[in-house]
Amino acid sequence: MNDQITRTAIIGLITITVFVVGVVTATSAVAAQSGELTVDDNVSVPQGEEQTIAVTYDGDIEPAGFEYILTYNPDVITVTSHQSGNYFDATIPPSINTGNISYFSTGSADGTSGTVSLITITPVRGAEPGETTTLEFEDDETSGSYDDGEVGSISLTTTDGTVQIEAGTTIEDKVGGLTEPTDKLDPDDLNTAIQRYQNDEPVDGTELTFDDLIYVIELYHN
Repeated sequence: MNDQITRTAIIGLITITVFVVGVVTATSAVAAQSGELTVDDNVSVPQGEEQTIAVTYDGDIEPAGFEYILTYNPDVITVTSHQSGNYFDATIPPSINTGNISYFSTGSADGTSGTVSLITITPVRGAEPGETTTLEFEDDETSGSYDDGEVGSISLTTTDGTVQIEAGTTIEDKVGGLTEPTDKLDPDDLNTAIQRYQNDEPVDGTELTFDDLIYVIELYHN
């Protein structure tokens, strides 16, 4: 009788153990994978300079792809370059639009953290020191996926960043070779700017763009 009771107890214990293990296994299989996309925060950019900002990922699984849209104030900064980082082995070239940039990866990542993309910005001409803009992820346009034998979505959190304009040397100061802000350019300054633009020569470390040249010409005539 005691043997029968013992066998029954053992069978019941095994049944309970199998059930618990099955529940734990099933829960693990469907557990959400999570991660965070972050853009550098508290970035200061002097007027007339460039700054490169990183978008990074850190999570508990290797992503198989990301897509995001970041918005910014085009009256404060200009995005001059938007490039993929070294994290994914294949991506579609990121795009730049007025007021937002977008990214989409079609490859798999190397590790559970890395640099997704690099954004180069410069202050808009005329932006005042102290002005700020937020680099903000659009939640409904930001997502990630993984493929570890079973495809799934990553539960993403995002951390926005801010950029503040600092006092610096404006393009007109660089062209004029001056150290104090001015809106007065002489003909030699203008001729120098045109020649340096034509010869692809930087002005105090800054490459002159066509828009810079037009701006300087308009400034001269005003």
